[in-house]
Amino acid sequence: MKNNLLIIFLLLTFLAQGRENELEVVTEDWPPFIVKGKEVSGVVTKNIKEILANTDIKYSINIYPWARSLNLAKTTPNILIYSILRTKQREASFNWICPIYKSTAIHVYKLASNEINVNSLESIRKGVVGVMRGDHGYSFFVQAGFKEGINLDLSSNEEINLKKLISGRVDVVIQAKESLNYRLKSIGVKDLDIVPGLAIGESESVEHCMALSLGTNPETIIKIRKAFKQWQKDQK
Repeated sequence: MKNNLLIIFLLLTFLAQGRENELEVVTEDWPPFIVKGKEVSGVVTKNIKEILANTDIKYSINIYPWARSLNLAKTTPNILIYSILRTKQREASFNWICPIYKSTAIHVYKLASNEINVNSLESIRKGVVGVMRGDHGYSFFVQAGFKEGINLDLSSNEEINLKKLISGRVDVVIQAKESLNYRLKSIGVKDLDIVPGLAIGESESVEHCMALSLGTNPETIIKIRKAFKQWQKDQK
């Protein structure tokens, strides 16, 4: 009996250690940077896979709504999240590794036919901004005093935000130009006259980062930082 209990204990310990060394990679559908499919792809996902290929870490990549991915990374050990923008508000919540992709400009956009001025917060405040809960644009406008149900309209994904823009249900959406063009094509919209406005962020461009949850195995963090440095060298 004692031997059986010892075997069970050792087996459970081994399985627990195995899970501790596994990594869940979480993200959102943000084409062309991150593209949902049978296998998660995209230009930034390619970099993530190259970095992790330099380790012996077992991992899986899962696409969720951004708010869920962000919550998992904030509350669960052994989570890697990308692409995440490094902000003052998020700084203490993660172990950061940057940049995993070149800086990308993010702006507000409106239909050219909409008379709203999109070059200042004060003028945008008079309209309605389509955002996703938990993303950088949401935080940016909440900190600027925008209110849900008044001048902020929440959606679960950016395709819905774009459809609301086209139908006139929101005045402004927040997009990277590359992503805007990709999404318009994916929903079958052509020759739509869309105008860029205010840049979102501390500067006109933001770096793509990956971040590891605070409860992540320290050995895993060390391995990924080392792999990231090697990957950076390989890019030169």
